[in-house]
Formats: sequence, C-alpha cells, structure tokens
Amino acid sequence: MQLSNSNVWKLGVSINVIVLGIVSLFTDISSEIIYAVLPIFLVYQLGASVEFVGIIEGIAESISSFLKSFSGYISDKMGRRKPIILIGYGISNIFKPLMGFSTNWIDVLAIKSLDRIGKGLRTAPRDAIISESTVDSKIGRAFGIHRTLDQVGAVIGPFMAFPLIALLGYRGTFFFTALPGVIAIVILIIFLKEPKIKMADFHAKEFTFNKKFSIYLLTIATYSFGAISYAFIMLKAIEFGIPEEFAPLIYAEIQLFHVLAGVPAGEFSDKIGRTKAVQLGYLILLLSFLMLAFANSFIWIMFGALLFGIHKGFVETTQRAIIPSIVQKEYKATAYGIYNMVLGISVLPTNYIAGVLFSINSSLAFYYGSIFTIIAIILMQILQKIK
Repeated sequence: MQLSNSNVWKLGVSINVIVLGIVSLFTDISSEIIYAVLPIFLVYQLGASVEFVGIIEGIAESISSFLKSFSGYISDKMGRRKPIILIGYGISNIFKPLMGFSTNWIDVLAIKSLDRIGKGLRTAPRDAIISESTVDSKIGRAFGIHRTLDQVGAVIGPFMAFPLIALLGYRGTFFFTALPGVIAIVILIIFLKEPKIKMADFHAKEFTFNKKFSIYLLTIATYSFGAISYAFIMLKAIEFGIPEEFAPLIYAEIQLFHVLAGVPAGEFSDKIGRTKAVQLGYLILLLSFLMLAFANSFIWIMFGALLFGIHKGFVETTQRAIIPSIVQKEYKATAYGIYNMVLGISVLPTNYIAGVLFSINSSLAFYYGSIFTIIAIILMQILQKIK
C-alpha cells in the first residue's frame, strides 16, 4: 500500500504501529506479571496438578482462538477496527486483576478465559491495522517493531513479579496488574487512529481459501500442536532444584530473548523471504526442545529457555508477516482471524498431552514437541515451492 509522508516514519511504519506496540507493552506488563507466577501459584499454592496447568492454558487459548476468527470477519464487514480492539483490550484489563480473588483452579480458569476472550476479540483487527498502516516492503519490520514493544512489556512483567510477590504476596501482585492495564486503555483511546479502509463486499466477493493459504494453515496447525507452553520449562527448572520463587526469572529470560529477536526477525523476513524466516524459527524451537529433553544440568535448562525465547521472537513476527501476500486484500482481518484460530485450537490438546507426558517423565513432553516441529519444518519447505 502507499502511505503519505505525513503519516509514515522513516522506519517505514505509521504512528498506529507504535501506539499499538505501546498499548501491547502495558497490557503485557499486566498479563506477564500474572503468567510468570500462575503455574507456580496453581501447583504450589492451590494444589492443582501439572495436568490442570495444561488444561487451563489450553481451554483459555482455544476460546481465544475461535473469537479471533469471528472478530476478524466482523471487522472486515464493518470496515472498522478500533471499536473491536478497544473492547478486547478493555475486557482483558478489567478481569485480569480479579485473579487475586481466586481460591481454586476453576476460578483461575474462568478469569484466564475472560482475559483470553479479550485477546481473541482484539488480535485480528489489530494485526490488520498494522498491515494497513505500513508500506508493503516493510511489513516484516512493522510486525517486528510491534512484537518487540509488546515483548518489552513481557520482560518487564516477570521482573516486576519477582519483588512484587515478596512485597504483596501472590494475591496483592494480581491486584497490582490493574495499574498498567488502565494506562494501556487510556493510550489506546486517545492515540489510535482508525485507518480508512474499504468495506469488504461480502455478497459480490467471498473470502476464498487458495492453495497457498491452505498449506500455510496446515503448517501453522502442525507447529501449534508441538509448541508446548513455557510453563513446562519453568516446571522443568524447578525439577532441577531452582526455588519456586525464582521460577519467574526463567520466564523473564524467555521473554528477554523474545524481545531481542523481534526486530531482527522482521528485517530478516523482509530481506530473505517470510517462509525462510519462519522455517528458521521452527529450527530454533527444535534445538530448544532437544536441549530441554536431554538436559542433565541447570545450564542446559537456561540455554533451552534462551532458544525458546528466540524462537518466539522469530515465529510470532514472521508468521503474521506472511498473511498479506497470500490472501485477498479486502479480507486481511478475516485471514488473520482464521490464522489465529488455527494457531490456537490445538493449544488445549497440546498442553494436556504435554502435561500428562511431563508427569510421567519431563523429557517426554519435549520429545513430543520436537516431532511436530520437524513436520512443520518440512511443510514450510513445501510451501516455499508453491507459486
């Protein structure tokens, strides 16, 4: 797309990309304070089993995934993005602090599901705005910048969780997350500008699944079946003797390298191709899983977590950047919704299976992830050959 010089930075992206990145930063501070301690809170405070950690993660993400498809479709039909994005961020930031009232795993599931409902509503129209606010040759960079700002919050959150637990306890820490959540909503209301987009004609021209998009979705689904939760890395670290109060620092390490990889991944995809960049991200995940599976010391856990973070930076940036080039331009939000739905529907079975395997032998969960990652690498190679 062509953008005027008045609304494009020298970076090649509009102010909307920066605003959405900052909103994501504060929202992620709020979210990641909770997520950094939630597996430990569930297992060691509420007495939930490891299997329930996987079930909660999976159910919440599955709900989110279905809503992503719905919200993208509605956004395209309305020809508007901001109202749906605002509702999504609002729901998440209102309900997350209520985690402080939870007394059992069912409470945690309900509150996390509400948080994920918010994410499900906002994600597809948000990604559509990012692509519509960016020159075509810099879409990888735009998603890299957004993902980096998002993940800065994901690094700050776990590091804040460490002293907050000592000062406020688990429940006080959960209540504290209301503060960055309010800041995110205020920034979004004041600074995000609704882009001028053409309303899709849903009667004259329907969304179609071309061959390339279909193969891409199959690849994404395969990757998602193997991409087990970070929670199992934290639990693996505890298995090797790290005190539970230090476990959030493992999560902070993952998020730190996620941040560092974001912009380079976007630049990499702009220069050598989106599919090759995604494939590299999958390869890094495979190395991470193998290192964690064969870990015989805490150093191996640290390096495995490092690689897991780098993989997240590559994959979450470059997978989204592929979408605009393989779907109809009138249906970007719809395509992002379908992509996110496919990405998330496997989270429940994936993390449940990983939880069961982990409870038998922790290495089995990472072997499981490795198998699906290898298949995803092969499918991405096939995708590169489709014209």
